[in-house]
Amino acid sequence: MAIRLSGLSSGLDTEAIVGALMSAQSLKKTKIEQKKTKLEWQQEKWADLNTKLMKLYNEQVSKMQLQSSYMKKKATVSDESKASVTANSKAANGSYTLEIENIATSQYLTGGQISASAVTDKLADIDASLVNKEILITNGDKTEKFAITADTTIQDFTNALSKAGLNASYDTNQKRFFISSKDSGLKNAFSITTSGITDTEVNGRQAIRDAVGYSKMSSANKTIVDDAIEALQTSGVDTDEYKAALESLSKAAYETKKTASETAASTYMKAKLYGENYDTYKTKAEESLKSEYFEEDGTLKEGKTQEAYDEAVAKKADTDTTSYVNSQVSTNSDVKLEVEAAAFAGKTVADIEGLDEKAKEKYYKDGIEEFAGTSTFTQEGIQNDISTAVSDYASITDRNSALAGSALSSLGLADIQVAADGSVTVNGGGATPSGMALVKASDSKIILNGATLTSSSSTVSANGLDISLTGLTKKNEPITFSVSNDVDGVYNSVKTFLKEYNTILKEMNTLYNAGSAKGYEPLTSEQKEAMSDDEVELWEKKIKDSLLRKDATLNGVITGMRSAMQSQVTYEGKSYSLASFGIMTSTDYTEGGLYHIYGDSEDAVYADRSDKLKAALQEDPDVVVNVLSEIFSNLRETMSEKMKGSKVSSALTFYSDIKMKDDIKDYEEEIDDWEDRLAALEDSYYKKFTAMETAMAKLQSQQSSLGGLLGM
Repeated sequence: MAIRLSGLSSGLDTEAIVGALMSAQSLKKTKIEQKKTKLEWQQEKWADLNTKLMKLYNEQVSKMQLQSSYMKKKATVSDESKASVTANSKAANGSYTLEIENIATSQYLTGGQISASAVTDKLADIDASLVNKEILITNGDKTEKFAITADTTIQDFTNALSKAGLNASYDTNQKRFFISSKDSGLKNAFSITTSGITDTEVNGRQAIRDAVGYSKMSSANKTIVDDAIEALQTSGVDTDEYKAALESLSKAAYETKKTASETAASTYMKAKLYGENYDTYKTKAEESLKSEYFEEDGTLKEGKTQEAYDEAVAKKADTDTTSYVNSQVSTNSDVKLEVEAAAFAGKTVADIEGLDEKAKEKYYKDGIEEFAGTSTFTQEGIQNDISTAVSDYASITDRNSALAGSALSSLGLADIQVAADGSVTVNGGGATPSGMALVKASDSKIILNGATLTSSSSTVSANGLDISLTGLTKKNEPITFSVSNDVDGVYNSVKTFLKEYNTILKEMNTLYNAGSAKGYEPLTSEQKEAMSDDEVELWEKKIKDSLLRKDATLNGVITGMRSAMQSQVTYEGKSYSLASFGIMTSTDYTEGGLYHIYGDSEDAVYADRSDKLKAALQEDPDVVVNVLSEIFSNLRETMSEKMKGSKVSSALTFYSDIKMKDDIKDYEEEIDDWEDRLAALEDSYYKKFTAMETAMAKLQSQQSSLGGLLGM
C-alpha cells in the first residue's frame, strides 16, 4: 500500500479527490453486484414456485391420472352403533346383512394380591420354593425361558414377560402383576407354564454365565449365551452342536471382555491426560476470568468475591480439561494407539495409584479401578477358560424336578396353557389363586350374508370391505348396509384437483404478466441508509415481483400445462375433453385459463349452470374415469418432461437451477476481481498524489532556501 500524504504541501483534500475518482470506477462493480442480487432473488422465486409445482405433481396430478382414484365406494349402515363399514374399489355394490356374534379381545391376566408381609424385590424372599423353577412364556410363535434363582427380582420377571412380547408390570400399591397381550385375537393368546429345575442344572447355568461375564454383556450377547446354554441341554459333549455352542459362548465372552478392557483403557488414559493437563487449563482459566472479577489494581470488583472467582476457575478448568481430554482420546492417533495397546497389555495397581489425585477423583467413579490387573486375552484363551464349565453343564443328565400344583401361586398367578384351538387350561384344571382374574383372548366373529367370518382384530376385512365392530347384534336380528359408487367423493376429488391447479396457474400467470420494473435496481447500502424501511421494502418488492416477467422457461411451463388440460381423448369411438363434463375455462380471458365446474354450488358465477360432471358420474362413470384419467395423465407426462434433468437443470426441477448457481458463482468471481483491481487503482492514485506532494515539498524547501540567501 502506498504511503498516503494528504495535502500537506498542496493544500488539496487528497482523500476526497481519490474517493470521488474511486466512486466513479466502482460503478462497474456495483452493477455486477446488482446483477448477482437480482439473480439470487430470481433463484429464490423459482425455488418457491418449483416446490409448489412439485406439490401439485406429487399430491394431485400423480393421483388423478390413476383410474383407481375415481373408483370410490361408500357404505351406508343401518345401525352405526354396531358397526362402521369402509368400502374400497374391489367391493361389490349391493345390500348386505350382518350379524355380530363376538368382538375380538386381548388376553388379560390380573394377578391375585401378594401377601403384604411377603413382598420384597426378590422372588425367593416371597417364596423360597420358587428357586430352581423355570417359567416358559409362549406368545404366538415367540417363546421365552426364564429361570428363577436366589437373586431373581420382580423386575427380572416382568422384563422376561416383556421380552416375550407381552405388556407386563407390577403395581406396588395393589401388589399385583398385570399381564396382557399387545394385540387381540386367539393367535395372540399367551401361555405361562412352570417346570422344576435341579440344583445341578441351576448351578451349571450360573457357572457358565459367571465364566463368560454374563452380567456385563449387552442384550444381544446375553441372548447368544442363553441360546447356547439351551442348545447344550440336549447336545452332549463333543458333538457338532456342543462345539458350535462353545464357540458362540467364547465369542460373546471375548467381545464383552474386549469392550470392557477398551473402555477401561480409555478411562485410564482420560484420567492420565486429565491429571497432566489440569494445572495448565486452571492457569488459563485464572487469566481469562481475572478481568471479570478484579480491577486493574488487583482489588475485587463490586459484587464479586474470591470464593466465586475460585469456583468459576475450577469449573472452567474442569470443563476445558475434560473437553481437551475427550478430543485427544477420540482424534489423536497416538493416544488411540496407546489406548488400544493398553487394553490388551494391561496395567498394574501401581499405574493407577500413580495418577494425579484430581484425576482419580474425577474418573474412579467411571470404573478406572477395573483396569488394574487387566491381562492379555484372546478368543481361543477364553474358550479354554470356559470349556470346563461348558463340558460339565452339557454332561448333566438330571435336569427336571417334580412340581406340586402351580409354582406361581405365591405370586398371585397360575400356570396357563392355551391350546391350538384357543381353549385355556388354568393350573391343570385346579383352583386359581384368590383374586386372580383371566380374560381369555377371542376372535371377532360375524355372519356376513350367511357366511361366518373371523378376525383377530375388531375389524373384519373381506372382499373390499373393512367392517369395524363396535357392538353385538341380537341373534337372528341382523343389521344391514349397502355399498354404492361414491359420486360425491369422486366429484370432490376432481374439484380439489382443479382448485390446486387453478391456484398454481394463477400464481404463474401473475408472475409472467407482472408489470415492468425498468429503472429499478437493487439498492446499495448507502441508498438504503437514505430511505426508510418501508421505502426500501416497496422498492425491492417492485423488483422481486417482476423477476419472472415474460420469462421463457415459465411461459413454457404454463403453455405446456394448459395444452395438456385442453387435450382431447377418444373413448369407445367418441372424442371427449374436460368441456364434455362441464369443466370449462372462463370467457374472461384475463383469468388466463383457470377452470370452473358448471353447477358447482361454491362458484358464484357458474353455480346456476347444468352440472354435467355430477350427471356423468351418476349415469356413465366409466366414461368419466377413462377420459379424466387420460387427460390428467397427459398433464403428468407434460410436467415430467418439463422437469427432466439436463446440463442446466437438476432432475425434478422446472427451471435452470444449475445454470443459475454457475452464473452466481461467476458473478462472485468477477466481483472479487473488481475488488482487487479497485484496490490496485486506489493505491495508484495515492502514489501519484504522494509523488506530487513530495515534489511540491521539495520545491517549497528550495524556495525557502533561495529566499534566505537573498535575504528575503
